Amino acid sequence: MILRSIIFYFFLAIWTIIMGIICLPYLFVHYSNLRKPTNIWILGIFKLLKYCCNISYKVEGKENIPNYPIIVASKHQSAFETFALYLTIKNSIFIHKKELYFIPIFGQYLKKSNMISIERSNRFSSMKKIIKQAKLKMSKGYSIIIFPEGTRKKIGELPSYKSGFIGIYNETEREILPVALNSGYCWPKHTFIKKSGKIIIKILKPIPAKLNRKKLLNELENVIEEETNKLLN
Repeated sequence: MILRSIIFYFFLAIWTIIMGIICLPYLFVHYSNLRKPTNIWILGIFKLLKYCCNISYKVEGKENIPNYPIIVASKHQSAFETFALYLTIKNSIFIHKKELYFIPIFGQYLKKSNMISIERSNRFSSMKKIIKQAKLKMSKGYSIIIFPEGTRKKIGELPSYKSGFIGIYNETEREILPVALNSGYCWPKHTFIKKSGKIIIKILKPIPAKLNRKKLLNELENVIEEETNKLLN
């Protein structure tokens, strides 16, 4: 799979440069216009994964996605789910680390895409800013995608759900849409090598708003981990 992975990244770089050049005018218009070309870029990545690495994917549970803004809380094993969730959930944005803005080409378009960035050096003031922005974005019809563990996890690694998102949950009084997946099989953490297989993204039933902190954390972790383990077996 080493050769296949090298070929994938080679064509990914070319595809990203081509789309970056074609989409330059979108850097000077309203951010809402950038979603369609971004989706085209993502679909191109999925084609490259299929033909270069023999990786296919399926999104299950689309019927659980409501037609109103919601907080999407996903298991995080690879970069794949960031693409798949953005493509699948309309009017969705991410909360991401500010350092991603410094990635050539990708970072410039990310900055234009109306996302919410985290400045990790000052967590307290950053969280206040995130909650304020999340409320504003959701009031305008956007769903917020978060990764409650805060980082990618390897297959079999113990879960470590953080409570940082609870502030957004409490202040916005929105439901949470849990997401389970098995992307770590095909796109493992800390290696460029891609493994052939089928990635399943499973969108689960929403968790109600206004639960207390302990009940929310337990329910979210239990449902995501249970369904993720099913996909890994």
